Amino acid sequence: MDVLTDLLQRSRARGAAFSHSTAHGAWGVRFPVGAQLAIHGILGGEAFAWTDDAGTSRHVLAGDIVLVRGSAEHFMAHSPGAETVPFLGHPSVGPPGGAQRMVFGEGPGSSTTFFCGAYTFVGDLCAGLLAGLPELTVVRPRSGSSLRATLDVFAGELLDDAPGQQALLDSLLDVVLVQALREQLAADVHAAPAWFRAMDDPTVGSALRAVHAEPARNWTVADLAAEASVSRAVLARRFTALLGVAPLAYVTDWRMALAREQLREGATSLAAIARSLGYASEFSFAAAFKRHHRMPPGRWRTASRRQAAGLASV
Repeated sequence: MDVLTDLLQRSRARGAAFSHSTAHGAWGVRFPVGAQLAIHGILGGEAFAWTDDAGTSRHVLAGDIVLVRGSAEHFMAHSPGAETVPFLGHPSVGPPGGAQRMVFGEGPGSSTTFFCGAYTFVGDLCAGLLAGLPELTVVRPRSGSSLRATLDVFAGELLDDAPGQQALLDSLLDVVLVQALREQLAADVHAAPAWFRAMDDPTVGSALRAVHAEPARNWTVADLAAEASVSRAVLARRFTALLGVAPLAYVTDWRMALAREQLREGATSLAAIARSLGYASEFSFAAAFKRHHRMPPGRWRTASRRQAAGLASV
């Protein structure tokens, strides 16, 4: 179990391929606030993309992926700072159950085609992953890369009105997301989360995969060192150097992150949460949680629900 897969699966990343757009001549689109991560794929032509300052716009070409982090309003157009129209509410056409098709702009000039998707993530497991991305990122797939091949399949499916089109597009969008994140994190590895850099280390990577595969196991440094086929001293030194925390501190941090997700989700009992995370009893789990968060898990759950209710009412 690699960390990226574990984070995306546990945070239940939910995305939808919600449009296929063609833009002609002079055009501009204003995308709404809302999604934690927006994704746009340029299938043909070219465009400029920016967030709050058109002066920092990025030139994007066919085959590029644009990732926009956070809930900021963002824009795409034929030129930087061009007049834009709202994406939401724009007329669309398309077969029932298929991808929305939109047309923007008017006048002579070459056309640009692109698809758009949006992702939300449950809880805070992916917060560190998203924080490692710039507000607006342009991913330019390498020639022959798997991402470029997926985009070719995606583009072909957008033009096909066969039954099940939307389900297939949603699945392909998930593939595009993972491949784009992988390429971007590898391209800017110094800005990537520490766990991403550590995954390539033969020693620490083995230990990380083991922890994420079995978070409830009663791990010791000796156990993790055995997974990596090194001594305890070597593992502890290398792990701490790459991740900034000792191996067992990482295990605890990850268990606490998983505990927060279960507490946030619903009425799972503390005893059940304790068992799922490898604690001997509800009381040992509650003590560990209180040391980590400075409040008991029951109180944390109540505070989390109140916060969520407050945000929902805004």
